[in-house]
Amino acid sequence: MKTIFSIVMLIIFGVIVSFLSLYLLNIAGLPGALLAGAPGKHSKRRFIFGSIVSALGQSYVYLTFTAFIVNWTMLAARREDVVGFVVWPVAFFAVFIPIWLAHGRANTEAREQKSRNAQVEALGFTFLVSLLGFFVFAFVPSVMRAAWGWLPYMK
Repeated sequence: MKTIFSIVMLIIFGVIVSFLSLYLLNIAGLPGALLAGAPGKHSKRRFIFGSIVSALGQSYVYLTFTAFIVNWTMLAARREDVVGFVVWPVAFFAVFIPIWLAHGRANTEAREQKSRNAQVEALGFTFLVSLLGFFVFAFVPSVMRAAWGWLPYMK
């Protein structure tokens, strides 16, 4: 029963972040987008710099969610009444699907506007960092605790 509860909670976290990630990642990437300049009116170096700044902000914000999910799953999987090998794949998809959807939506919007955006370019990097971050946090939890020790449930 606790396994089912854990799975439901992970799905709820994933659904909530699916809706919030678009807004939070836009806010986190805003400084980079402002540094990159208006589409068509920026140099290549300025656009790259803005994309890097956006990627750093977006990555930190999304890795915060990743750290929360990984740590929450670790705590749940330690319980005797939770089946860990069932909960971990759900946790992976709870992290993977929201960023994948945000990346897809952003790419679709960028194609419709026919302009490159530093935030959209940065989402590809954020996507890869979040996938890598999930496994790093799961296998080396000290990395997660060093930068995100302020998160709830962090032990």
